[in-house]
Amino acid sequence: MKLRRTFCLTLFLFCLQLISYAASPQLTKTTVPAWVRLSQKQPKIPNLEDISDGYYFESIDYQVNLAAQTRFSRTVKVLTENAGAENAGQIYINFEPKYQTLILHELYLLRDGKRLDRLNMSKFELMPYETELSRSIYNGTYSAYLLLEDLRKDDKIVLSYSVKGFNPVFGEKFFDSYTLQGFEPTGLLHVNYIVPKGRKLNFKTFMGATAPTQHDHGLATAYYWDIAGTDKTEYEPNTPLWHTTKQRIECSEFEKWSDVGKWASDVNPIPALVKPGKLQQFAEDLWQKAKGDSMEYARQITDFVQNEIRYMGIEVGEYSHRANSPEKVFAQRYGDCKDKSVLLASMLKYKGIDSELALVNSLEEYNLDEYLPSPAAFNHMVVYFSVDGRGQFIDPTITDQGGALRDRYFPFYGKVLWAKPGATMYDTEKIVAGNTRVEERFHLQKDGAAILDVLTIYTGSDADNIRSYFKQNAKNQIEKSYLEYYQRLYKQTTKQSTLTYEDDMAGNIFQVKESYSIKKISELDLTTNRNAVSVYAPNLSSLLPDVMESRVAPIALSYPLAIEHDVYIINPEGVNIPTMRENSFTARESYYYGKTVTTSKDTIKIAFRLGFHDTYVKDVGIQEYITDFSDKNSIFSAAIFLDNDGFVTGSNTHNQLNWWSVFGFICLLVLFTWTTFRYYHARKASSLIPLYDEAEYNDIGGWLILLAIALFVSPIRIFFSVMIPLSFSEQVWASLSYNVGVSPFVYGMFLIAEFIANTMIMFLSAYCFYLLIKKRDIFPQTLFALLMLQVLAILLDIFVSLAIFNNKIAQHIESTEMVRGIFFAIIWSLYLFKSTRVKGTFVVPHTSKVEPQLAFVKTSTLTHPSTETQYKTDDDEDVKN
Repeated sequence: MKLRRTFCLTLFLFCLQLISYAASPQLTKTTVPAWVRLSQKQPKIPNLEDISDGYYFESIDYQVNLAAQTRFSRTVKVLTENAGAENAGQIYINFEPKYQTLILHELYLLRDGKRLDRLNMSKFELMPYETELSRSIYNGTYSAYLLLEDLRKDDKIVLSYSVKGFNPVFGEKFFDSYTLQGFEPTGLLHVNYIVPKGRKLNFKTFMGATAPTQHDHGLATAYYWDIAGTDKTEYEPNTPLWHTTKQRIECSEFEKWSDVGKWASDVNPIPALVKPGKLQQFAEDLWQKAKGDSMEYARQITDFVQNEIRYMGIEVGEYSHRANSPEKVFAQRYGDCKDKSVLLASMLKYKGIDSELALVNSLEEYNLDEYLPSPAAFNHMVVYFSVDGRGQFIDPTITDQGGALRDRYFPFYGKVLWAKPGATMYDTEKIVAGNTRVEERFHLQKDGAAILDVLTIYTGSDADNIRSYFKQNAKNQIEKSYLEYYQRLYKQTTKQSTLTYEDDMAGNIFQVKESYSIKKISELDLTTNRNAVSVYAPNLSSLLPDVMESRVAPIALSYPLAIEHDVYIINPEGVNIPTMRENSFTARESYYYGKTVTTSKDTIKIAFRLGFHDTYVKDVGIQEYITDFSDKNSIFSAAIFLDNDGFVTGSNTHNQLNWWSVFGFICLLVLFTWTTFRYYHARKASSLIPLYDEAEYNDIGGWLILLAIALFVSPIRIFFSVMIPLSFSEQVWASLSYNVGVSPFVYGMFLIAEFIANTMIMFLSAYCFYLLIKKRDIFPQTLFALLMLQVLAILLDIFVSLAIFNNKIAQHIESTEMVRGIFFAIIWSLYLFKSTRVKGTFVVPHTSKVEPQLAFVKTSTLTHPSTETQYKTDDDEDVKN
């Protein structure tokens, strides 16, 4: 297939070469035209530290005479190093012989104040210079090439020439643009447009460029820029093409965008099919095949134009913008975007289906309406058609599109312009019409090996792209590249079975299945001396451009994008894996990303996500982007530790109790109980929360009932949701022996601190419930202390986790738990300080308990009756109440 395509392309170019020999371009030589304006400025010597390639431009002169249809150019290059001869000594002058003539004026060297002439016409080589051949476009451009001899450091190379002739496809309308700055400074820049009286050339400047200076020549007006010393601009990679930091100018004789639309309509009308003719008969056959269904007919001719008319064009002269006739394109079975668009639109109109041509810019999707109206704003043509009142765009240059015609993907081209009189700009939609889902299943073996099964599912536009890839490349080569991808990740990877794929063209779903054997999947982690399985999603991280901290320009993104990459780690012998949870997801204006870790029976699932909402990151979001992806490889990777037996760490300790932690829990409860009743329980209430002197409420009522329920449930909840699954878990304490991202000592202190804090909170909750039932005066202050302890524990938990886990909250810290705890503390703290029921209920002080028969005891006869002491039990107090 590829050999046949190569042969056809070679034959095609050979025929074009024969045609070119029949009308070989010629060079001419004259003096500099009299209309050329001389600069009034002296060049400035730039900072040589900013110069590369061993030379710089001392001056650049660009002038256009609209009446003479001539562009004049003059450059002076200064060699700062001998190495500069290699680059500056090669002269290329491009022109299109179909409508242009190249006229040479000067070529000489300035060396030590002497002029050395180098304009030898016989030494110039004329050769085809196809700038768009990689896109299968032949535009007929030629280059006059000369390699200068005997160049030395400090030489100045002076070259001037004119290119006469404008493309006749634009009629009498002229338009142009010129950049006033570059990535290196220039000593002098002189730009001049000479416009005849009676013609209006509109100008517009960008990025702070000054307006032109005007000079009246009588029959013409000169608009010029004469700049001594231009500043350089900084280059930042991965920048949208529509964004520029360079000063530039535009000029155009097109007044409005509707004028451009009319020009496009005049150059490329939608013709009627020739009757009778082969194309007309072909369209009729498709209509019969579609049984008169307009939508089915539209689908068939769209498939034909997209897939049967190959993309290739001869854009010589006027045909750079003028389409060939539909019959010619149909017969030759090739054409460029305008050829294919006019063919499709003609076949649609043949059966009464409304269709229009539209001009788009495939490279610059934003800011198009800020340009001056001109055909230069566009580089592509598409078709719009409507059936039953519903319209849609079709790009006839996209191949292998599947699914229903209504669901066909149309790229986001930003604004488009209808090719018709009175045309206006029209905004296209941003639609993410594709998705790629990768499912990697690692079946672990006890001997350290693994079987990797991969299923990749492409839908929508992603299916279109991968379908074309498989059609254009050899399957063996594809299979080899897929294998090498995994061999770069896991060195001992071999093919388990042949790569297969399934293409559901109707549903536009493309599936690829792979299977590999990995002899040893785990690697020794030097930090913990344990085996770990590392999984990666480089297909996601590689799509995120790397940018510097000093970035100021917007960041280009590969829109549209929606990728799901799921990795499944499957334990040997179906042994269950302990619970693991991690969930992080971030959504920004231009993109989203995330990673989740879950477990189910014998499988760990690690899900990576990445998608783009727009074609770029705005300048206001750059620092956010830099922060988000400062360690993008870590975001789209994970490590799972294995025990020496080949099972996922924790599998053999799953649901097992750590009896030392149970013993410690009991000891802490005993310690807290003894300490509390020994040193605190008998104390009087402090003045922190003022209480009434006497009880105003005999029963626990109002909101206190809810508080009592919460205090009763709290220790139970903590015991069953925290202590048993975490604090008593052998798996958690066993994790001290493997890597969790910090040293085992620090992680151990973290676990012990949480263990003690949870035990204390559980004890205090139960103790507060007891105080509430007894209506003790110290209940409000004790509960307040408990609430503050909970808030402090939560905040410390967050702070420590952020610090020691490198900005990643520990898996057992749930956001809902944090919010619940802080909200609970705030609400009930306010209630304790404000509630009259609290102040009038909890007024019972502590009293010592004695036997009832000793309730009244008289002193000995030696004691004065006035010193008689009375003791009351808690039961007496209850009777009083």
